[in-house]
Amino acid sequence: MSKDLSKIKKIIYLCNGTCCTDNGAEENIKTLRKSLTQYELNDEIHTIRTKCQGFCKKGPIVNIQPENTWYKEVNIETSNKIVTTHILKDTLIKEQLLFSSNSTKDDFKPQKNKSNFITKLFNLSCFLLFLFLFQKTQGQSSINGFIIDATNQTKIEGATIKIKESGESTISQENGVYKLQSASEGIKTIVVSHIGYNVFTTKINFKKDEQKSLNISLLHNVMNLEELVISALSIKKQENKIDQISLQLQPIKSAQDLLRAVPGLFIAQHAGGGKAEQIFVRGIDNDHGTDFSIQMDGIPANMPSHAHGQGYADMHFMIPETIGTVNFFKGPYEASLGDFSVAGAAQFNSKYRLENNIVKLESGLFNTQRVLTMLQILDQKHLVSKWNDNAYFASEYNYTDGFFESKLKFKRFNFFGRYNAQLTPKTTLILSGSYFSSTWNASGQLPLRAIEKGTLSRYGAIDDSEGGIASRLNTNVILDTKLKENQSWKNQFYYSKNIFDLFSNFTFFMNDPINGDEILQWEKRDLFGLKSTYNRLDNISSTKLSSEVGFATRTDILGLGRDYVLRRAFLSKAANDDVAITNYSLYLDEDWQFAPKWSLKLGFRNELFNFYLKNKIEDNNSGKKTVYRFNPKAQIHFTPTSNFSVYAKWGIGFHSNYAHTAVSKDPTATNPVPQSESVDLGFIMKLYKKSIFNFTAWWTDSGSEFKFISDDGSFENLGSSRKYGIDTSLKIQFTDFLWADTNLNYAYSFLREAPKEKNLIPLYTRWNSTGGLTLKLENGINASLRYRFMGERPAIEDGSVYSKPYTIADVVIRYTRPRYEISLSTENIFNTKWDEAQFYDQSQLKNETEPIIDFHNTPGTPFFLKGSISYFF
Repeated sequence: MSKDLSKIKKIIYLCNGTCCTDNGAEENIKTLRKSLTQYELNDEIHTIRTKCQGFCKKGPIVNIQPENTWYKEVNIETSNKIVTTHILKDTLIKEQLLFSSNSTKDDFKPQKNKSNFITKLFNLSCFLLFLFLFQKTQGQSSINGFIIDATNQTKIEGATIKIKESGESTISQENGVYKLQSASEGIKTIVVSHIGYNVFTTKINFKKDEQKSLNISLLHNVMNLEELVISALSIKKQENKIDQISLQLQPIKSAQDLLRAVPGLFIAQHAGGGKAEQIFVRGIDNDHGTDFSIQMDGIPANMPSHAHGQGYADMHFMIPETIGTVNFFKGPYEASLGDFSVAGAAQFNSKYRLENNIVKLESGLFNTQRVLTMLQILDQKHLVSKWNDNAYFASEYNYTDGFFESKLKFKRFNFFGRYNAQLTPKTTLILSGSYFSSTWNASGQLPLRAIEKGTLSRYGAIDDSEGGIASRLNTNVILDTKLKENQSWKNQFYYSKNIFDLFSNFTFFMNDPINGDEILQWEKRDLFGLKSTYNRLDNISSTKLSSEVGFATRTDILGLGRDYVLRRAFLSKAANDDVAITNYSLYLDEDWQFAPKWSLKLGFRNELFNFYLKNKIEDNNSGKKTVYRFNPKAQIHFTPTSNFSVYAKWGIGFHSNYAHTAVSKDPTATNPVPQSESVDLGFIMKLYKKSIFNFTAWWTDSGSEFKFISDDGSFENLGSSRKYGIDTSLKIQFTDFLWADTNLNYAYSFLREAPKEKNLIPLYTRWNSTGGLTLKLENGINASLRYRFMGERPAIEDGSVYSKPYTIADVVIRYTRPRYEISLSTENIFNTKWDEAQFYDQSQLKNETEPIIDFHNTPGTPFFLKGSISYFF
């Protein structure tokens, strides 16, 4: 007979998490329920077992509602007292009290920041440097201008501009701008170089206090590592250029594959190709982007409070061939980067103009087809501007049935357009827009036990009705103004509309033995953003100072939810929320080359979040909250020679959590924007003229691993964590046409508050490596042989179960002529059986009587061959 809910006066929540259970929670629960029965309180007092309450060090935990009283370290004696003292006598058990609404809340208030002095010191240091900018420079001659690509007019960042006679040098900034000061008069030789371009040389006659202007166009050339200049200012930008050249000869199925240019970064697709890939880097399973920030032309790809995962970053709205430049970062050390950038970031920028019009056809195994068209519809004309303007568009269509027994029927259409107009000699307008839509089926994650028993094939499915639809519309307006020779001001406004439906079945028949456990996660989102950035270059005495001040605001307005479905047919609604999130950011970044061999970079970023959630099913779970975070950064580089540089980096980064966490009344949900502290120590050196070696030791402490699980609407608190490891990379150029690269990465990740024997973070990446050979001949033949290795990973906290490692090899061969290109791409050339995504959790099949913990894997691509032909005009 069911209990009469109208008679219930109190509910006692009994923590049944692993740590509490290990410390006697089971006996406590039995004792408490026995006491309630003894005093005939079962009708008035209801007991419920819960998941982890987030106080693992203070367990076992008991939570009494609605009075909101929490008891810690509960034992059998305390369990009796809860009934005899707390309930019957209405008296608190003070020696076991963790928190009560009738007592102090100090235990739950965030502790005062012990690094308050450091915070103030950073503010003061950066402010003084900023004031220092505006002092008058000494009377010296200088030359300024910008560096562009002669072929496509893209502004070149990281080019080295040097006075040959004196050795004075600088580098071009993100907008291609540079300023170089000469300490003496006379005729000077200016040398401009950047890896992958011909060296530009000219002579300039400097007169006293003369300010000269020189804009420079660089022509492409074969990459030569001997040209690479190791300096604190330019090395990172030049390394990005090398990685991008290698990336051009890797198999690319979608823009998400471009992330493989980041050494040590792995991606995994486990939902038919339509969902954003999982991202693994530096020992962190970033899910679909929680700690790795991705932008395209300044538009963020990451979505807060997304229906499928926090920071969900779907890059499928990008067309790979439209990407002009990419900047990669590891760690939270850039003040210009905010939410979701603890592990790193990738900034993609579209091409300024096309080098050629292109029509491209691709065809491969598994009925894979792709058509691409890119047209320069306006080139150096005067549609709006009396100076010049240009425009191009690109569109593509993809289809594949995939290698599963149930056809994926994956379809995706993309469109991208960009217009550039020079409104005045100093002001440029950039308008761009993109749209993509996709539909797909998926075979989901397959339980290993069914495959081993022979009841399920490796490419079969338990529920082949998984899959989804997705679409995104982007509009972008950028106004870039050169205020003076050494100052620029960039303003940007963007808007995105995102629609997403994802059908998944992770547990099969564990929760609903009749209809199964398939769910639909859905959202409809409008995203608005505004950015304003001021940049300034100053030569002060013999030092160089690059400054950037930025302000940004972003607002996400969305409806999202979760439905129970049966083969995509609606059954019932599990969650339905309206969410609004606004993020205001203000940052300052000062890069000061205070001595010829030293560079110091200081910065900070202030963040303000406003969270709002309206729960349409349970209104008492609605609410709003405001959160502030301060994130200081610091880097120092020492370059004793042109062949060696050593560096140290320190920074505080963060990722926001779900709005559900921010407004939750659960007292454990006290940190909706958890921060992480990171350190990098490393060096880069030329071993020989044409080889580069990079070594970095790093660690990251995360203050909280508390998160909202969108798949089932639950909360999970793993406590604080620590991750540390090493990143190494080696690049060697054997000849002008053949070079090799490899990297080896190691990480160790653990939970700081868990017992040592059970503190591993499940499925974090430990050992991994990527690399290969790249061939580029003058006759137009280009080729690459690439490998990627992922080592075994602990599947559970005690390390008793590990995932399977894998090594995959790919080959790409291209023949390029002025009017056409023929390409052959082969993935997994040895047809290795490997699992791209691996999970270790519970599920229950139709013929099973109880849930079973097992591996649930998505098989990786078998041998796959694809050919393409491109026509240039």
